[in-house]
Amino acid sequence: MIQITKDSDCKQRYLKQVIAGLLIVTGAFMIVCGIIVCNKLRQSRNYIEAVDSDSVEMKTAELLSGVDGTMMFRYNSKDAFKILSIYLSEYQSGKRVSHKKVLEISYEDIKSSKNGLIVITPDFDNFTTKLITADEYSKYMIETPILEGVANREYYGRSATSIENKSTIKYDTEQGVTALIYGEKGLSSLPIQDIAGEYIDTNNEYMYYYSVKFVK
Repeated sequence: MIQITKDSDCKQRYLKQVIAGLLIVTGAFMIVCGIIVCNKLRQSRNYIEAVDSDSVEMKTAELLSGVDGTMMFRYNSKDAFKILSIYLSEYQSGKRVSHKKVLEISYEDIKSSKNGLIVITPDFDNFTTKLITADEYSKYMIETPILEGVANREYYGRSATSIENKSTIKYDTEQGVTALIYGEKGLSSLPIQDIAGEYIDTNNEYMYYYSVKFVK
């Protein structure tokens, strides 16, 4: 009887240890799941971001573009919108000299696309930039001249700045995606969010600033 009692106590202690271990593992699993769910809920459903440079679609686009490469952005909009507009602003020595709508896609009669691509490809040899937008319904393309009438433009240096992380879509508001920078006497880089308005603090001689606007 004494031995049976001892065996029973050992089994109870072992069972308690197993139960405690299972409770700890279950608790840790629930905490991890909670963190993942919270992170998912915090992520914006409506955003625009640069396509990963290591992705297959980006590698393919770079193969088809020239030496200046290409910039590709993906947008995701769970909320419906009526119009997607893309604007091009030209800056000379920090002063905006032009601001125009270069492309507009209307979804007045159809449901707006939940996602799409915006591609900007500079062609310095021919002094143009190519803008392409594509969604689940269609594709549009427009070509725009750059550095028109600028002396010695073939010797200008060039650079660019773009959004780097996911940017939440602010409906009915222009949002910058990229800026092409050109200069004869040197270039300076600046964050895309610092480019806006009539004047900006920069020594760059020429900049071509692309912005998008999702209109509800």
